Amino acid sequence: MEILAPAGSKESFLAAIKAGADSVYVGLKEFNARQSAPNLDYHDLAVLTDYAHSRKVKVYFVLNILIKHDEMNDAVRLLSRVSKTGVDAVIVQDLGLARIVKDYFPGLRLHASTQLACHNSSGAKALAGLGFRRVVLARELTLSEIRLITASSKSIEYEIFVHGALCFSISGMCLFSSLMSGNSGNRGRCAQPCRRLWRGKKNAGYLFSPKDLELIDHLEKLGRTGVSSLKIEGRMRSSEYVFRAVSQYKTGRKTEDLGRRKTACLFSGRDEKLFEPEKEQCLGVKIGEFPHFKARAGDRVRVVDPKTDRSCVFKYGVEKPDLTGFKKGDPVYLSGSRDFEGDSLAKELDAIYAAYRSKASPAGIPANQYTSLVARVWPKPAPQKERLWFRIKDPAWLELLPPENLIFAVDQTNLRHLPAAATVELPPFIAERELGDYRRIRADGYVLNNISHFGIVPASAAKIAGPFLYAWNAYAARALKDLGVEKFFASWEDDSSNIQRLKFPLIVTLFGRPVIARSRMLTREHDYGTVRSEETGVELDQSMEGELSVLVGKIPVMLFDAKERLKSAGVNEFCVDLSRIKPDGRFLAELLAACENGRNFGNSCAFNFRRGVK
Repeated sequence: MEILAPAGSKESFLAAIKAGADSVYVGLKEFNARQSAPNLDYHDLAVLTDYAHSRKVKVYFVLNILIKHDEMNDAVRLLSRVSKTGVDAVIVQDLGLARIVKDYFPGLRLHASTQLACHNSSGAKALAGLGFRRVVLARELTLSEIRLITASSKSIEYEIFVHGALCFSISGMCLFSSLMSGNSGNRGRCAQPCRRLWRGKKNAGYLFSPKDLELIDHLEKLGRTGVSSLKIEGRMRSSEYVFRAVSQYKTGRKTEDLGRRKTACLFSGRDEKLFEPEKEQCLGVKIGEFPHFKARAGDRVRVVDPKTDRSCVFKYGVEKPDLTGFKKGDPVYLSGSRDFEGDSLAKELDAIYAAYRSKASPAGIPANQYTSLVARVWPKPAPQKERLWFRIKDPAWLELLPPENLIFAVDQTNLRHLPAAATVELPPFIAERELGDYRRIRADGYVLNNISHFGIVPASAAKIAGPFLYAWNAYAARALKDLGVEKFFASWEDDSSNIQRLKFPLIVTLFGRPVIARSRMLTREHDYGTVRSEETGVELDQSMEGELSVLVGKIPVMLFDAKERLKSAGVNEFCVDLSRIKPDGRFLAELLAACENGRNFGNSCAFNFRRGVK
């Protein structure tokens, strides 16, 4: 099995190769899911790819974020330039960019990012059909699920994370950071609110901060799963961490990697100590509490304020940091050993760069040639009558709503209560063992929220792309249209500027309480109820839906006052999402009056619609 290592810096790139990695994955400063990492520039990528290939190490380039419509030209120009370096594959989330790679860069292997949320065999088969050669499976899968998925189709390679940070939410479905600050995890700018302090009805602490993944003890089992690649997370971590982590999997011997405490997550059964809310999950080995700790001169030490997440890293006995503001008892961690030969990496890099000679490279695609994919696909429609959809989960709403334009959002809690006539919305996460439950549903139309849904619903059924089957640009919409999608929900976290540039059939949700995170990691024992951020005061409702824990914004999103502006941009279909609202005739009347009059009421927010999403 391939050992795939993170390279968030030049030093980490070289450390991975020296430790024995078979391949590395790397991003530049734009369009990747680790915008806060040092990353490389184009010259670095050219030099280090050449060096890696001389050592028979592959290089995978990451472009694994959602791309706004007006950004696609820059993304394709970057891809065209990067393709000349000889990288071995590109890791992608955006289905529009994937379509462009497939059609215009046939020499580049397409790898499906874990951000595409592939968690069942139906998703893997759908991605293979779109031209992906490899898929990075979701981190939350069990060993038996991985075996079932890999056995289902040999037309695509499988890659899994075996080491490094875990996200509380299923990747690709998390709006947590976006709601809190406008910094979208789907765009590489996650501010990690799950690592902060939260207070629930019974508990307080690091309620959503899991330990780090480590599967070193399961290599023999992994070897029998059909998985091709073992991936180590850590593009924002040090070169020493990368060297230590890669060395573990190369030798099969467990060592200290200076990361967080470890878990196998759900791989071999539920870890009851996956979360330890009373303990901060900081990187490094705890060596004391400020101001008393033990370190050697030259060791890298991190002092952390758990309440604000502020930290200070310095070389003990060499540098004199400003530790003003840290309090007695704040934890202190060893984040790097003086024994690690970081200086020798720098010298070796200097030699590699000095020896590099640029090579002739093939030309990229002609500028804007790819735009033919969306030219005249959606001609300007004749003026249409305004249409208002209603999304519900509770069948009691059926007594209060008109029978037309109903979307019934199903999950494991309400599958037995499907109304006779409604468009059925499938949940973003469907476990392998649940596929049969959803395949038995029969409806005239479906709202799809994951790539796997194309293998679940009848091919002839009317299809709408839901808010989690992202179409942030016309190229993603074209890729989905070719799969039978007729209309597209705007993403909850998208902003006004981008939405108004999308000239394909849109449905914009004007009211609702979006699910901002879905997690397999919490159980019914983690009954937090309403949780409150001790840093910002933001409140969220935590509850269980089947075996998933969901976080929902306490304050609803309301955009009734933007309806006329959206109509002037060509949007004439809207939605009122009642799926998180208790059936109430009076409240419904108030909502409908507000929608009709274009006015908001009560306590509400606009998510990123006005402030923009970064």
